[in-house]
Amino acid sequence: MGYKFLKLRHVNATLWVEIINPPVNFSTTSLVGELFSLIREVEKDPAIRVFILTGGIEDTYIRHFSIPELVQLTPDIRKLFLDRVFASKIVGRIFAYSTTMTNWFMDWFPGLERIILKLLKATSGYSSAFYLWFMMHRLYLAIERMNKITIAAINGSVNGGGAEMSTCFDFRFMINDRDFTIGQLEVLLGILPGGGGSQRWPRIIGKAKALELMLRGNLIPPDEAERLGMITGSFKKDEFHAKVQEFAEAMSKRPPVAVNGIKKAVHQGFETNLRHALSIELEESARCFTSPSTHKIMKCYNDYIRETIEAPNVKPTTIRDAVTHLESEEFLKSLDV
Repeated sequence: MGYKFLKLRHVNATLWVEIINPPVNFSTTSLVGELFSLIREVEKDPAIRVFILTGGIEDTYIRHFSIPELVQLTPDIRKLFLDRVFASKIVGRIFAYSTTMTNWFMDWFPGLERIILKLLKATSGYSSAFYLWFMMHRLYLAIERMNKITIAAINGSVNGGGAEMSTCFDFRFMINDRDFTIGQLEVLLGILPGGGGSQRWPRIIGKAKALELMLRGNLIPPDEAERLGMITGSFKKDEFHAKVQEFAEAMSKRPPVAVNGIKKAVHQGFETNLRHALSIELEESARCFTSPSTHKIMKCYNDYIRETIEAPNVKPTTIRDAVTHLESEEFLKSLDV
């Protein structure tokens, strides 16, 4: 499949996806839809273990969401009488629950997701509101739930919708020797981060800091972003891609069954109470233990313990030695998982 806004590059088990939407990579509904289609395809490819999103224009990641499309939301919302719907607390609450149920049904029935998104796209010529919101919701959830390690390689300043999208990735890296920043500037335009940012940032950096980020609308440099937990780390520009790829190489060696299980347990468990979250954890643990690859890893590691700890007249190895062994090329090649 050809892509208008995306350029793909494979490096071993890593897929680099570069966004190219001149002049400054504004996010658009079309770009969001294209990225969503790509992710659905990548999920099916076991050869890809790490998914990296970056900017394909030098010093440019995603400036923010397209302002012309956001301006169009005002008349489009009124066409659907949503301003009147939300004027009533009761009707507004019913409507909110109906959208929640729609997302829930799309989670459980992928075929229904395709049908609903096609119908919303077909009606977007009259009003783009529903298609834009649902498309963003489905894309960001798809990134978050992806059965791969995901990395946002932020090679420029990122604000608004671009910053919101970055919250869905497992890891976020920035360039730290240029005047790049990350922020949620929506408050300055009289709106809120409506692509999930108002919900995901509090889960990442805590409610107080997230409120400060969104209410002040200030620009956060990489060092402060790293201190707050907004990003995983930062590198100099001339080593940025190499360092991110080095990190991706290490992550690509993590067993896919464990990666998928951990992500499901964390994301699904975070959305419910502890009792049910523990049941989710139990389910994902069972999936891991019944996986042939996990069984092979466990058996090989048990052999290593017998040889280096339990054998007579052997000085027990340290846990650091064990981790080095588990991550070694020799061990991983012997498993072929």
